[in-house]
Amino acid sequence: MTSHLMGALYALIAAVLYGGADFSGGVATRRLNHYQVLLLTALVGAVVMTVLALLWREGLPTVKSIINAVLACIFGSIGLATLYNAQAYKRASVVAPASAVVASAVPVIYTAFIQGLPGAITLTGFILAAIGIWLTTRAEAADEEQINDGLVQGVLSGLAFGGFFIFIARIEPGYIFSPLIFGKLAAAAVGLLIVLYKRLPLPNPIRHPITILSGFLDILANVLYLVSTSLTRVDIAAVLVCTYPAATVVLSMLFFKERITHSQTLGVIVCIVAIALIII
Repeated sequence: MTSHLMGALYALIAAVLYGGADFSGGVATRRLNHYQVLLLTALVGAVVMTVLALLWREGLPTVKSIINAVLACIFGSIGLATLYNAQAYKRASVVAPASAVVASAVPVIYTAFIQGLPGAITLTGFILAAIGIWLTTRAEAADEEQINDGLVQGVLSGLAFGGFFIFIARIEPGYIFSPLIFGKLAAAAVGLLIVLYKRLPLPNPIRHPITILSGFLDILANVLYLVSTSLTRVDIAAVLVCTYPAATVVLSMLFFKERITHSQTLGVIVCIVAIALIII
């Protein structure tokens, strides 16, 4: 198997894990505030990375890797906080698709400047992936004001997630777990600030095990995405990872028997076709 295919495979597994983290995080928000979930999942990620770094005897990363990991996780936290805010104000139907599409576009633009554009087939896959992601996350919005506000939040969230994909890929080779310790601690600091600002109680992770699962899946997805970017182009890895809403939709259907709309079904199919074109 070529390094490109290995990188694509890792990115797809990361997408499934991100979908699982998004699904379990959504379940956790039924009992906790969104920002409490953000704090707990970041702390879980820091603990898991510390354990893995010790087991693999991974040394301290360079300052450059630490800075990139911190920036990546802060951008990721901003993206999540924006999405959570949208859910609180019932704008997720607009924010989610806009965020996912912009998040996949940012690494493509970045990599085009650094490495040039990929081939025509891959570009076609990118376009189909954007369409599939939009269809998978699309829902009916209530009114025009909701659409306008949601689009702004969606673009901001997507830019933040795009920054996450770019900066995490800039972590130097040879370091996997240790840089993400610093990154997740920075994300936890962002979550803590929001929780304190909103005067929310500090949550107990033992009483909310689903948040532990969400944090565990999220950090594993981070690791696999980081590895995938060392094996294939950043834009390919990022676009493949951004198909994670398809996994979330499937999990919702399996566990909660949620009705899947025709748009979501079509979106999942389009994402599958896009993946095939991208990994060729």
